[in-house]
Amino acid sequence: MEVRVFDFQTFTRRDESIEEHIDAQSFVIQMFGINESGETFSIEVRDFKPYFYCLVPPQFSIADKNTFVHHIKQRVGNYYAESLLECALIQRKKLDGFDGQSDHKFICFKFRGMPSFYKVRNLWYNEVKKGTETTQVLKPGGYAYMGQFMKLYESNIPPLLRYFHIKEISPSGWIKIPVKRTGTRTTTCTHEFVMSAKEIVALPNKETLVPYKICSFDIEASSSHGDFPLPIKDYKKLAENIVDEFRHVTTDHATHLKRCIYAAFGYDQLHHIELAYPKTPVTKTFLDGMLDAWMVAPIEGEDMEDDSDSEEEVESSVTVHYKNILELVQAGSTQVNDVRKSLNAAFPPLEGDKVTFIGSTFVHYGTPKPYLNHCIVLGGCTPVEGVEIESYATECEVLVAWSELMQREDPDIVIGYNIFGFDEQFMFKRSVETDCAASFLNLTRNRAVLAGKEVDCAWQIEQKSVFLASGEYNLNYFKMDGRIHLDLYTVFRRDYSFDSYKLDFVSAYFIGDKVTRLEHDVSSTRIYTKNTQGLEKTNYVVFEEISHSSDFYRNGKKFKVTEVGKDYFVIPSIVNPDMKKQVKWCLAKDDVDHHDIFRLANGSDDDRAIIATYCVQDCNLVQHLLQKTDMITGFVEMSTICSVPIDFLIMRGQGIKLTSYISKQCRKRNTLMPVLQTKEFDDGYEGAIVLDPKCNIYTDDPVAVVDYKSLYPSSMISENICSSSKVWTKEYDLDGNLLRETGVKKNGEFMYDHLPGYTYVDREYDTYKYIRKSPKSKAVKTKSGVKICRFAQFPEGKAIMPSVLEELLSARSATRKLIAKEKDDFMKNILDKRQNAYKVTANSLYGQCGARTSTFYDKDVAASCTATGRALLIYAKTMIEEVYHNRDCETSEGLVNATAEYIYGDTDSVFFKFTLLKDGIQLKGKAALGLTIELAKEAGELATQFLKHPHELEYEKTFFPFVLLSKKRYVGMLYEHDTVKCSRKSMGIVLKRRDNAPIVKDVYGGLIDILMKDGDVMKAIAFVREQLGELRDGNVALDKLIITKSLRSGYKNPLQMAHKVLADRVGRRDPGNKPKPGDRIRFVFVETPPKKKQLQGDRIETPEYIQQQSLVPDYKHYITNQLMKPIQQVIELVLDNIPDYRNTYVEEELQKVDPERFEKKRETLRYKEVSRLLFDEFC
Repeated sequence: MEVRVFDFQTFTRRDESIEEHIDAQSFVIQMFGINESGETFSIEVRDFKPYFYCLVPPQFSIADKNTFVHHIKQRVGNYYAESLLECALIQRKKLDGFDGQSDHKFICFKFRGMPSFYKVRNLWYNEVKKGTETTQVLKPGGYAYMGQFMKLYESNIPPLLRYFHIKEISPSGWIKIPVKRTGTRTTTCTHEFVMSAKEIVALPNKETLVPYKICSFDIEASSSHGDFPLPIKDYKKLAENIVDEFRHVTTDHATHLKRCIYAAFGYDQLHHIELAYPKTPVTKTFLDGMLDAWMVAPIEGEDMEDDSDSEEEVESSVTVHYKNILELVQAGSTQVNDVRKSLNAAFPPLEGDKVTFIGSTFVHYGTPKPYLNHCIVLGGCTPVEGVEIESYATECEVLVAWSELMQREDPDIVIGYNIFGFDEQFMFKRSVETDCAASFLNLTRNRAVLAGKEVDCAWQIEQKSVFLASGEYNLNYFKMDGRIHLDLYTVFRRDYSFDSYKLDFVSAYFIGDKVTRLEHDVSSTRIYTKNTQGLEKTNYVVFEEISHSSDFYRNGKKFKVTEVGKDYFVIPSIVNPDMKKQVKWCLAKDDVDHHDIFRLANGSDDDRAIIATYCVQDCNLVQHLLQKTDMITGFVEMSTICSVPIDFLIMRGQGIKLTSYISKQCRKRNTLMPVLQTKEFDDGYEGAIVLDPKCNIYTDDPVAVVDYKSLYPSSMISENICSSSKVWTKEYDLDGNLLRETGVKKNGEFMYDHLPGYTYVDREYDTYKYIRKSPKSKAVKTKSGVKICRFAQFPEGKAIMPSVLEELLSARSATRKLIAKEKDDFMKNILDKRQNAYKVTANSLYGQCGARTSTFYDKDVAASCTATGRALLIYAKTMIEEVYHNRDCETSEGLVNATAEYIYGDTDSVFFKFTLLKDGIQLKGKAALGLTIELAKEAGELATQFLKHPHELEYEKTFFPFVLLSKKRYVGMLYEHDTVKCSRKSMGIVLKRRDNAPIVKDVYGGLIDILMKDGDVMKAIAFVREQLGELRDGNVALDKLIITKSLRSGYKNPLQMAHKVLADRVGRRDPGNKPKPGDRIRFVFVETPPKKKQLQGDRIETPEYIQQQSLVPDYKHYITNQLMKPIQQVIELVLDNIPDYRNTYVEEELQKVDPERFEKKRETLRYKEVSRLLFDEFC
């Protein structure tokens, strides 16, 4: 039988045939798969044995090996000794260090299961205490035995991945298995098999699509107070109400406190006190009898988790203590936490918010529409067209019904949006509260295994923290054996940079395309576009007009779609967006406000039908996003290349997939990887070089760019840079004194230097240390010396890393050629994802060599790569300038004299311009564009002739005109090969930054446009003045002032981070909606009363709050703090062309400055002149 596998579990199971007094835990691999008919499979492999290696001395004999193994068995004790099944003495090469490609002796330890594997492996580690935690640290040199050190190899390769490598199985590909059914059924799969590891055969060339069942789900929840739903509630909300109420109370505190409690339970009414909803009724009689005693009782109870980490609040809460609740309110304290503790201790538990709707849609992979739309509703619900509705009277029934739906439909892939951040934890906590967790968690394909577990009489689901560029994320999710589990929100956070990650924003970004033309009828508009994927009849769209910033047509009005074709759709309205700009249609969610959701959920059956429709719509929107981004194909291709399950790609980082890939390649080359101790800190080395930019506005001379193709992978290949080719290293201080060296020596000479048939390449790089000038000062990266690394060049072939990279680059190139020939769109897409996976893997290898946590970390390899890259960048710059110096060139336009001059250089690219003379007349502007492109191509080809294989310096693009502001900051019109087609390209400037307000992009972009298109400095100045005047006078829409910043999980000085202060303030106003790490906080600066000391965080507010409270934006702040500096940087480049510029004054001031401070002072003076000429009148 042939099966496509996609999910895997590994576990240990007791072998009942083994005596009880010894370790009988056997290692088991369980594979889940599907065939072309959609039948599901569980395949167990019970005879694969985990193993690892240790390096032994070259003189080790079989007898020595047996003695050593006996010694190891004694160390682990009789219980584990029998689980050490085999210990073979073998010959392998090793990855660490050049040794003439010699074989070495290793012992391969093979185990029955993972408990014995870990027990023996731990002999190579020391336990080190760090505070209250104990960590394992690899023993220096290895395991000491009879005066020798035995080094550990490959114990960090998961056995599951080893099995894939040995059998060459793709964890997302096809396998062939014999029909060996198991007698006892333990899963919900169509077929169950148990077989030997040897019986499974990989089918690497089979690409057949399988009909994965994909379930997208989404929940809606109630809210007792109209705020963000909380599955388990305490008296925090009432505590906040009481604190707010007592801000206005000055007398008779005891009576008023009683009234607050009576009002909370419905026996009185106070404006600031909202109703509490206890699980059991609270009678007035009960309150009458206990309130007096409660008010004077000591404040006791567990410390509550505080939602705010404001230093001010923390300080007040630890320095002031009150005896009882009455004393606290009399003192006017704002300590919500103490009030909360007192209430929690005295009053009955509260009802949490409930799961009211669970929408689910089911799609077969490769089909555009769901075969089932389903919604489970708490309470009655009117039928909804195209949706199967299940209604239940209790929340427990709702939750269990969804679990039964999952077992009935049995999806292979379960997806959602922010389900790991909200939905699954909410559902789980509600199942615990309603005492149905055991039934609800029946979500896996293993009958005896739940999607959560009970630990110490408490239910738990999986918890994991992931660290992304935007911060730390805490994930809570079901462990669904046999199903791929995917939260698109988490993937987008990891792989994309958006201003917002809300579903409506992300769906608008992906499901939409450029409007090519409009056709109007009497009352409708036909919108033509290249792509309508994801758009359906009855959907809504908005139109985005894109210039420097974006404006939504008619303030973001949503238009209903009445007809959808392949390259058009129709809306029943006449629309006329500004087609002079780039216009994009975007899918718009048919949103229901969350307050309306809470209201409608408590309404009639018809009301609940509205929410059910909305819930299912969101489920299908996530299905469309999955299809549009085609994540599944991307995961499948990366899984195949790196030999890791798709689940590893979703839930784990870069490290494991590269570890798997390199260990697989090492195995093919009979080579073993050492286990490395992760370094907490390592001294730095010199990174990529940037050539000094010649900042200017280039309106006459086109600026060409040549770059190296795959610079760092190619550098590793050309110089054979690898741990396995590193012969020796020598490190010197700044005075040239030898500090230390590495490499194998014999009789004072390096053993593997100058071997016959080998040549050698030396790479030198600067070394750095982080030094503090004083104990309290910041550590500064300071050059400390140089290091030379020697790498052997093999007579035939390459070292491990270079040979692996050659394969990857070659495979990518071959795949791209297949794409050009392929006619089937399905296969084209697969090949495109495959070539991208090859590219990402090749580029990641270099990065992992320099990552301290990597399993093949080698700073010398990473530093030598960057050193090679620096040398090549300087070569390209020098070569082009020297060869094209006053050179007569034969071109398509005849003989032209060319002189090249570099403008800028960055990592792998050189920017340069030509001074072109034809018949003694200089060619400028558009006349020089075509020849610049032609000569740049020639220059790249010429420079490539003198480079080692596989380096290639190739023409990339030409900018005309071009504005170069500083390192990594530029903008220009980009041409490739056609002198007519161009597009604007920018890097590092405010047009690209997400934390600039749109007004900055509009003014700055308009300025750049005038300078590049017209070259008219005074027109540009007039434009800026006009825009500053409009801003000063408040004639700017609020959305043009919105700034967004990403919230991180930890700040050393949180009060100095304005958006962090605002996030805490939002959390206090609405605890359920408190921003989480990774969220992008939207804010606007507002006018505030002048104070001597004022935090930036007190000067910003959310746009919604500004509109609710009628606050006034601080327009002046945007002029001085957002617009001034970027505009100064541009105008300074053309300052000499402004009539009122005081050039003489500036020159006189510069004559007074030390040469070392000249450039900085010159910039400061010129910036001041720009401020005087342009900004002073508006500030």
